[in-house]
Amino acid sequence: MERVKEWMKLHAVLVIVLLCGAVSLCRMVFQEGRNISGVVVEIQTREDGTLASFVLEQDGKRTGVIMTENTRAWPRERALGQTHEKTCQMFQEELWDAEVIAWCVPFRTKLETAEGCITAYWARSANIIGSLKRNALALQDGTAVDILSSDPGFQWTYRLPDGTELLRARAPFDDPLSGIADRDELFGTLSDKARKKILAYYAEQKPFYDEREELEKCYAEWQELGENYSVGYIQQNVWLRAYNEKVLYFETLAALPGGGNADISLGAAFDRESGEKLDFRHVFAVPEEEVCRRLAGWIYDESFWAEMAEVLKPEWIVVSEEGLTVQFPAGTLPQYWDQAYRIWVGPEKVIEAELLQPWAVPYNW
Repeated sequence: MERVKEWMKLHAVLVIVLLCGAVSLCRMVFQEGRNISGVVVEIQTREDGTLASFVLEQDGKRTGVIMTENTRAWPRERALGQTHEKTCQMFQEELWDAEVIAWCVPFRTKLETAEGCITAYWARSANIIGSLKRNALALQDGTAVDILSSDPGFQWTYRLPDGTELLRARAPFDDPLSGIADRDELFGTLSDKARKKILAYYAEQKPFYDEREELEKCYAEWQELGENYSVGYIQQNVWLRAYNEKVLYFETLAALPGGGNADISLGAAFDRESGEKLDFRHVFAVPEEEVCRRLAGWIYDESFWAEMAEVLKPEWIVVSEEGLTVQFPAGTLPQYWDQAYRIWVGPEKVIEAELLQPWAVPYNW
């Protein structure tokens, strides 16, 4: 009898273990998955011409994606009301040299391709998110460069034909005034006149960099560093940094390859009522040379003061909720010739020094 009881206990434990394993397996099959992304380099079709599978390449690695009749396939340009068959057809037509992200069942299988057998996964869904234009341009030494456009033209990547990424670029955000929408209850809404004038000013603002020139620099760096090269990044955006009932403060920030040492930062102030750009000399309560002297005076290295005050330009000053920030571009200070130099002064010190006009102090200082 004791052996029977022990056997029954053991049997119960085994059943529980098997049930737990089955639950975990079901959860993995039905809830978990695997994201695979890359550029399509091979397409395989069935006898009836429908899409059977395709191969994605990313960072030199190829992975197969196998389609089923239940796979949801989304072309780059989606249209409402399309049937499943129609969207699959559009997906297949756009597939060659497309950038795709596929959500797959996590279990591996194999796929025979033109270059041999590779790891593959069964796709639950597949989305086209970009397209590759081969030989889009040539560098100064004649090297061909491809351009991979993603997120419907919002970002693009310059690549060598073997897939090596040289430079990633992003388009600027649409509306630098969008940040004011949810925090503007204190002062009322911004007038259409002022909004249009400010947006028009920034629409005409040219990039602070030459994208082609930056690409050449990235290529030269890649030639020098090889496998140790890190892909460059470039983008220019305008940010609303601070405001009150009289004035709006913005920063134009150009992020360049090389990190913060290469970035360019410029500040601007606008009259809230009219949208007119304000001269910083009007915003500050002391003459320009005094602003420069006091800002430099917060740096404890006295030998540095004269150098900073001599080269400082008003547009390098950014007024934000955190105080004043000044970034000296690389090449402007002898002691930091090959890099940018940034200083920050908190709101308390700015108010104590009476640098800004009373009406120009941001509301939350």
